[in-house]
Amino acid sequence: MLLALTLACCKKNGADPQAASTGTGTGSIKLTQNGKVITEFQTTKVTAIGGGGYDVVVNSADEKHSLLITITGQSAGTYPFIAPGQSLGSGKANFLYQSYALPEAFQGTVGILEPSTGQVDLKTATQTRCSGTFSGTGKNAKDGKTYTLEGTFDSPVL
Repeated sequence: MLLALTLACCKKNGADPQAASTGTGTGSIKLTQNGKVITEFQTTKVTAIGGGGYDVVVNSADEKHSLLITITGQSAGTYPFIAPGQSLGSGKANFLYQSYALPEAFQGTVGILEPSTGQVDLKTATQTRCSGTFSGTGKNAKDGKTYTLEGTFDSPVL
């Protein structure tokens, strides 16, 4: 699902004045529950899409973990995550983390985590590059446990 969203968003009109930057993306993710590391990885599978804000996708090399962060701002700064049920407005951020390390949302599917608290610290926010750190805590709907997700991203902007 996230892959399809990423591919759809990456298609740009040839007349788009925002040219894509060159280089590769990097990122890291650590998922913990009560201080115990559930999964942790570094990756070069990071994509950022710009235009009115940023959508950042961080995938593990084995495709078993995928994070989509949406940031509704275009400048460096801190963007708090919205709580479940809130609308994503200006100056806010949200993420959706899908992972086989979490309990399945439904039988045969990956687990899902959405934040209830946390923030993105956007360090670089230009038309060609996006980088920052994030930390968020949320409750998994399946097992009711609270998990913390933190990491980094740095990517050319498409």
